[in-house]
Amino acid sequence: MELLIPGLILVALMVYASTRIKKTAALAFELEMIETDDFVIEKPEGFLSVISGNPELDFEAYSREFGEDDATEVKQARVEVRLLENTRLGDAVARIKKSSKVISNLSEVIGDRKYSLIEAERVENGVGMLDFYKLTEVGPAVRQLRIIALNETNIDIARKIEKIAASFLVK
Repeated sequence: MELLIPGLILVALMVYASTRIKKTAALAFELEMIETDDFVIEKPEGFLSVISGNPELDFEAYSREFGEDDATEVKQARVEVRLLENTRLGDAVARIKKSSKVISNLSEVIGDRKYSLIEAERVENGVGMLDFYKLTEVGPAVRQLRIIALNETNIDIARKIEKIAASFLVK
């Protein structure tokens, strides 16, 4: 009997902590608008922002879902934003064309800023990947959004990738 009450209190505390952890984890995967001094991007539901990740990246996130078959260890999609210092837009585009098989290369103007939109295919560790780029010049540098996705992504992830790319704007 003496151990019953402390045991019940311990179980209650564990249930409470577990519930709080689950709620916090669920919130981390919610839709979020990320706004910095340099850019704006919408992180869709089902993606997690990486905190204290790669110091070369200004923003990074990844999908909750993994691939299938040969890609069970690979996230369905990853998002990276970085600044390519001392780079011109044409040089950045040429570098992408050299390292990947470019499927499409378009441009768009939003406000007074011109963006290059590139879709490319490549193989990473034996797995087919698609890279979606959205690049624009910022002074003597290029701000680059790169979305890395499995060649075989589900429809939901494909829609979220489109939303991410459309939401990315450089200030």
